[in-house]
Amino acid sequence: MPVLKTMHRLYVAREQLESSVAFYEAIQDVRCERRLSFESMGIEVAVVGSFILLAGSDEALAPVRHIQAALIVDALDAYAQRLRELGATFVGETHENAVGRHVAVRHPDGLIVEYFEPARSADA
Repeated sequence: MPVLKTMHRLYVAREQLESSVAFYEAIQDVRCERRLSFESMGIEVAVVGSFILLAGSDEALAPVRHIQAALIVDALDAYAQRLRELGATFVGETHENAVGRHVAVRHPDGLIVEYFEPARSADA
């Protein structure tokens, strides 16, 4: 049950997204690998190497700004059970969308992390 990837979440104003993407591409020598738009939430997302950039107004970002990191895992349900056994608490419900399933979890030390299981491809 390995963690597949650890990612830092950064929150920026919408008008800073392009310059932030360029900066994180340059310092990691990578290209932006994914862009997502959650129009109903007013949030744009860019995944650049080890960083998830979330852009929007202060009001749009307020409901998610407390999440400090993301761990990409291969089996969210198994991780949920393990986290409960280790004393973590869940911040809300598990959500599912086209790209996968995710849930926010408060670790015993107070760190809030999004655990994310990518959707399986149709040909997998």
